[in-house]
Amino acid sequence: MRPICAFWLAAFAIGLAAPVHAEPFPFRRGIGLSHSMAWAQVAPPPSTAFVDPPFADRALRDAELLAIRRAGFDFVRFAVDPGPFLHLDGARRERLDRMLLDQVGQILLAGLAVVVEFHPSDLHPHYTGRALTAGPQTPVFQGYLRLLERTAALLDRLGSDRVGLELMNEPPGSTEAWQPMQDAAYRAARRQAPRLPLVLTGGLDGMPEGLLTLRTEAFRNDPAVLYTFHYYEPFQFTHQGAPWNAARYLADVPYPATARPLRDSLDATAAAIAAASLTPQQKLVAASDAWRHLESYRRSGFDRSAIARSLDRVVRWGRANGVSPGRILLGEFGVRKSDRPPYGIRAAERRQWFADVRAEAEARGFIWAVWVYSGSGGFALVEERGVNVETAVTEALGLGPYRRGMPAN
Repeated sequence: MRPICAFWLAAFAIGLAAPVHAEPFPFRRGIGLSHSMAWAQVAPPPSTAFVDPPFADRALRDAELLAIRRAGFDFVRFAVDPGPFLHLDGARRERLDRMLLDQVGQILLAGLAVVVEFHPSDLHPHYTGRALTAGPQTPVFQGYLRLLERTAALLDRLGSDRVGLELMNEPPGSTEAWQPMQDAAYRAARRQAPRLPLVLTGGLDGMPEGLLTLRTEAFRNDPAVLYTFHYYEPFQFTHQGAPWNAARYLADVPYPATARPLRDSLDATAAAIAAASLTPQQKLVAASDAWRHLESYRRSGFDRSAIARSLDRVVRWGRANGVSPGRILLGEFGVRKSDRPPYGIRAAERRQWFADVRAEAEARGFIWAVWVYSGSGGFALVEERGVNVETAVTEALGLGPYRRGMPAN
């Protein structure tokens, strides 16, 4: 880890410390980074302590950031687990701040802008998204407000117009329940950081429906606020095989919905269920549930026009709330890789989904950040045994090695 003082000297030397501007923001085409400061490891039960020091063996590599820059991305959405920041104090807490600032500096020096986003993890029961958002007056949420105020101040002092802060990733529950906490989080961040770009979202795990019910009165006149939502529709396609999701046993699901016969998906899903470690009764239930999801998806006829309709709803929300498209961030979209055949067909359909979502977002003037560079449940875009982002995906995203004058090697 570089000493933070080295970053400060380099930052001022190359002019990173500049006046902070609102729209247009320095974020256009981004990628999530979650493998260095997200999902902090917890000690084995019965302990509820974080492994100390958190994230010690997961530093960002310059080669990774260079690969992201060369691919054509201009910013990263940097996922940070808030748990250790809330749990630790004293010198150990200050060390986390230094680590965060050091990695932000490393990203900036690689020529990338950065949105730091606090990303609650399910690994520690006291700091899950649900625990943190149990209510605006709970001690843990009050601690979270202090964390936001402190972090916003640290980032604001960098004086860079290429740094932002996202107040919480995918808050669970309804937007109505999240709204007073969002308002309080905004006030906390603004107390010490009057100019720092802040990224706000609705409830419902950050999905479009959560943003569409968010009230903006408390921050409507703030030009340095962006609004974000995530897009993973249709889940039958994007999350097929994900063990934590309703699509856990789905296989060979096409995109668009009618691209191939339903029988392909039914047969592949039946084989996946047959191979699963389930009792006969559980397999019957899984088969019935999978058939229902596949039939529903087929009937929907989901295609690019469905993506367009979803994003149009966000545009209309923005228009009604005085939010221009350039202040809307499609903060996550992605598709799990599948290790099940047919590989070629699946890969082509996956590329098409990326291309369609990206094209529809750009057509509306949205900022976007794809999920994710490395790790994270099968969504990783880094090429196997390498550091470069998959060429097929970068092409689908309208990127390339010569974008913005970067050399190919």
